[in-house]
Amino acid sequence: MQQRLLSASAVRGEEKAPAYPFASHVVTRSHAAPREDSVRAAPPTPRHPSRGVMPRVDSHLTTEIDPDEKIARLFSRRSPECVPPGSIMLVESYLSASKTNTTTFSGVLIAVRRAGIATTFLLRTIAHKLGVEARFFAYSPMIKDIRVIQRADARKGERGLLRTRRAKLYYMRRRDDRRVNSVAHVVKQFRSNELQQADRARRQKK
Repeated sequence: MQQRLLSASAVRGEEKAPAYPFASHVVTRSHAAPREDSVRAAPPTPRHPSRGVMPRVDSHLTTEIDPDEKIARLFSRRSPECVPPGSIMLVESYLSASKTNTTTFSGVLIAVRRAGIATTFLLRTIAHKLGVEARFFAYSPMIKDIRVIQRADARKGERGLLRTRRAKLYYMRRRDDRRVNSVAHVVKQFRSNELQQADRARRQKK
């Protein structure tokens, strides 16, 4: 017992800890305070369960493929340039990975599936009295250009394509719609106007 008290008193003398008021033989140890010049690691930020790596990868790919945000303005709901359903569009795409030859497809926009980098849109037209549809990936590297020939934003009593009430126009598959039948005529008129403008520009340069 005497040896234990001596050892306890020696330890108390070395650490110079404050006395324990309830028992004289109890040894108290004081923790050293951290230095001011020591670097502390920041605690990890809590991650939201719905947020992960894929949204960051998606945003990185979209900015890399579409740096001017031309495609994003066409299909984003928040953009004032968003293409309304029922509009007539023309898509020019490459036939092979070598990107030497191109082909065009024009039709009425009947559906848009917004999924970031995997955004797709569906066009419908009439070819040889048969309904033809084509689905395109908006951010595909095989697409050369996307043009809006005529927007369906006209109100009742105004000239142009009327605004549709629905976002998905699948009902056009079951019945004939005059805007689908008039795609070829509208595109032909659009191309003739482009040729006339090009001829005028050439004459002005001369």
